[in-house]
Amino acid sequence: MKKSAFTLIEIMIVVAIIGLLAGLSSLALRKGQKTAKINEATTRLQMMSAAILQLAWDTGRLPNGQLRTKAGSTEVWDLTRASAGLLSASSTYTEWKGPYIDEIGNDPWGNPYFFDPDYLIKGVNHIVVGSFGPNGQGQNLYDSDDIYVLLDD
Repeated sequence: MKKSAFTLIEIMIVVAIIGLLAGLSSLALRKGQKTAKINEATTRLQMMSAAILQLAWDTGRLPNGQLRTKAGSTEVWDLTRASAGLLSASSTYTEWKGPYIDEIGNDPWGNPYFFDPDYLIKGVNHIVVGSFGPNGQGQNLYDSDDIYVLLDD
């Protein structure tokens, strides 16, 4: 009578294949998480841009308090403040009809969203609402992982 069994080499090959598949699925999962965070930030920025445009339409002013026709150069690093006019309003915003958005919160990497009326893109200043992206570096440090929506198109 012959006994059949797996050899040590066969078991090692199966374990190696399972390990390889687990590693590949882990990479795919991380890539999916990164993409999901970027998509979440982009969606939030699109909602904030609509809120900012409505604020500008109602009050004639942008979140930095400047007239919508003269955006100025003052950035807003905390869009939750009353001085930004999106959630509540300071005396700067006459004809305020907000709140213009339910909540702002932080981006998926834990950093605040920003409003920048002179954000430099390919040598040209634009009005944007943005996120500092995965690396969290910001406040006039324009880098390739920033996520933003243009408001001056």
